[in-house]
Amino acid sequence: MLPSTGHCQPHLNVAFLKVHKCGSSTVADLINRFGYKRKLIAALAPTRAHSILGSFGTINESDYKHPPGGKRWNIFTLHAIYNRTRFHQLMDPNTRYVTILREPLRRLQSAFQYFHLETRFPGLKRQTPRGISYVTTYLKRPKFWDMRFRPPQSKEDREHLCFRNCMARDLGLKENDYDNFNAVQDFIEGIDNDFTTVMILEYLPESLVLLKRRMCWTFHDILYWTSKKQQYRLKANITGRMKDRFYKHNHADVMLYTHFKDSFQKQIKKEGADFLQEVQHFKRVNENVSIFCRSIKPHTSRNMTVQKSKWSEAFSVNSFLCKSYDKPNVRKYWYPLLQSVYH
Repeated sequence: MLPSTGHCQPHLNVAFLKVHKCGSSTVADLINRFGYKRKLIAALAPTRAHSILGSFGTINESDYKHPPGGKRWNIFTLHAIYNRTRFHQLMDPNTRYVTILREPLRRLQSAFQYFHLETRFPGLKRQTPRGISYVTTYLKRPKFWDMRFRPPQSKEDREHLCFRNCMARDLGLKENDYDNFNAVQDFIEGIDNDFTTVMILEYLPESLVLLKRRMCWTFHDILYWTSKKQQYRLKANITGRMKDRFYKHNHADVMLYTHFKDSFQKQIKKEGADFLQEVQHFKRVNENVSIFCRSIKPHTSRNMTVQKSKWSEAFSVNSFLCKSYDKPNVRKYWYPLLQSVYH
């Protein structure tokens, strides 16, 4: 596939299905920038307070702001459980579907820390020794603790606080099918057919360059904020037996992740040696932009120019991009601006 240096036109319609604790906010932010720069119609929830569109895969007319003139969305980057029929009704017909996955056990560790899941399992904190991660206690008996889960009252919170087969669930697998091998196989085949690109968090730069090539985008379109890796405050002594038990209990997620990780690695090999050279160059560009944005002071008018390469045209980085670049949620920051394209 040709790099985006004038040989093809950028693809403008993209639905990014966020998967909880898989680095999806990072990817959503850059897609939001892409959409705002080109004044595209982005899917909007009724208010900025809503972080999920619809509820457990059901999207009613009252769950979103309606674009003017019966138009369809060009950009989707909200949390929502994938409902193929509904998305094809709401998105532009020429939409490409994208998502991202993460190694299942690492995803669980991140979810435990971010959502404080230990508070939802009565007795779990009490059984965890001081200085030890709560996820360790959970992993000793995941089925036991699942039966004791105390769901929050809010529907939105219930959708966020997931601990079993969460990636498959976010992409539309029903709970009744978690242990149905054939149903999971059919589900994975459906995702393979529907989604143009399934990224892997452990290979984020490679994933973004692959996305760039598939969408005929530029380096400017896939810039992302390079923050420090998540630091786990407490020690997690996860044994091989715990991992095996967790993988067996989350077989749908393991099948999903294994399939698309293998597929991703095969796709990278097909791209050839030039692809890895492009990834290394992009890493340098992205790091240089991150350093520049950290260095400039508020209200400065300084610009940075990224030189043309064989993989991307030259572009300028200004203070506006930097101000939004390090926001924890770019979508909320730009909500009024995204909303303006509806009028």
